[in-house]
Amino acid sequence: MTYRVIVTPDAEDDLRTAYRYIHKSAPKSAREWIKGARRTIKSLAHHPERVPLAPESISFNEPIRQILYGGGNRGTYRMLFTIVAKTVFVLHIRHASMQARDPEEANDR
Repeated sequence: MTYRVIVTPDAEDDLRTAYRYIHKSAPKSAREWIKGARRTIKSLAHHPERVPLAPESISFNEPIRQILYGGGNRGTYRMLFTIVAKTVFVLHIRHASMQARDPEEANDR
């Protein structure tokens, strides 16, 4: 089964913020990073349930899953998403060093 993948505005903002941060010190690496991030997101169209639940999942009504991307000098990023019917909603992209989101933080946006 192929799923539709939707990147929410918050997740798109997260991607752009990470890109700009990386771009300051390494423009070429930033371009490669964002291409790879988008490929990882697109991969969720096939078997998105293959990845584990995120720590945030216990605090929300819907299961929240995470797929990891990156490593090395740029660090690892957690792409948080939920699956509703045949659609994957990418909710946020966070550096792995950031604390898990909680429901109150989500309501602040």
